[in-house]
Amino acid sequence: MRGACLLVVWLAAVVPASQAPSGDDLIWTCPVHREETSASEGLCPQCGKALVRARVRAVWSCPLHALSEPAPGKCRVCGRDLYPVSHEVAYVCPMHSEVRELEPGSCPICGMALVSSSSARPHQDHNPKYGGIFFMAPDGWHHLEGTYPEPGVFRVHLYDNFSVPLSAKGFKGRAVLKESFDPATRETRELAAYPLLAARDGSYLEARIPSGSFPLEISAKIQFEKDGPFERFDFVFAGPWAGSAPAPESPRELVVPKEPSAIVEAIGERARRVEELLARGAFGEIYIPALEAKDLALALEPHVSASPDPATLAWALRELVRSAWLLDDYGDLGNREKILLAHARFEEASEQIASCFRVAP
Repeated sequence: MRGACLLVVWLAAVVPASQAPSGDDLIWTCPVHREETSASEGLCPQCGKALVRARVRAVWSCPLHALSEPAPGKCRVCGRDLYPVSHEVAYVCPMHSEVRELEPGSCPICGMALVSSSSARPHQDHNPKYGGIFFMAPDGWHHLEGTYPEPGVFRVHLYDNFSVPLSAKGFKGRAVLKESFDPATRETRELAAYPLLAARDGSYLEARIPSGSFPLEISAKIQFEKDGPFERFDFVFAGPWAGSAPAPESPRELVVPKEPSAIVEAIGERARRVEELLARGAFGEIYIPALEAKDLALALEPHVSASPDPATLAWALRELVRSAWLLDDYGDLGNREKILLAHARFEEASEQIASCFRVAP
């Protein structure tokens, strides 16, 4: 993964030692790969370095302007809805940059009050900037947003892992509207594809395509590296472009029922929600009900021995947890084929769980 310049946003005031915000979370993270986090000590799975402590804070940010607020609302510059993102917070000395502490206090060198500084974290802002659909590339570094701003125009905006815009001039791609699949060779042939060309100023790739009715399905195939593969991203546009997107649904605290049958019913509700999101192509939203179903499945594990078929239930719970993680990963990537394969496993597991408790799925 390539390095990226960390944009640092200095907060307004010195924070006294007794006034650290209570809503912050302390996590363990890799000193090099900041996207790798854990609730406990350990080693980075990418580089093997020991994880270090870090303080993270939820803030609300404009998708286009470098503004952050402590609560939801509207951007003071453009009026767009603010989006939830995660920032890393440290307390630093204004005179000695090597002094960085997890807690507010005084500099051990000069005695000055430490100042709170906030910096963006990688992969914490997957929010569309232009009202489109946002995905992450399989390399974990590149990101892209597809928009359909007017009839017959499909655009792809490109970003790094901090959601900082990239010039589109270094990328190639095409927009595919129609394909055929040969089950004998298991090969897909493109029947209608249109080149994605960089805008003169490099702000996006654009393809001129025939106008179609909604919901409009477009597969973008993008080459991120010279001689690299063309990666697939499936976009489903439900209606005309609105120019900006409302703030996305945020995960809420999950309330786990006490009774096993009620837990099973809650898993079924999440499974139906996943299916609804799949049907309208909202791949980036699947992770919320999928991971809630995963947590509910884990809460059901202590009740395995009391079920009529413990072996089947144990298998189904493991399968649902695995497939929920896959739905989370593949939803980020926007690859419909992989999402559907993971969903088939997720659906089978949820149905088996329901059958073990004789609850309608």
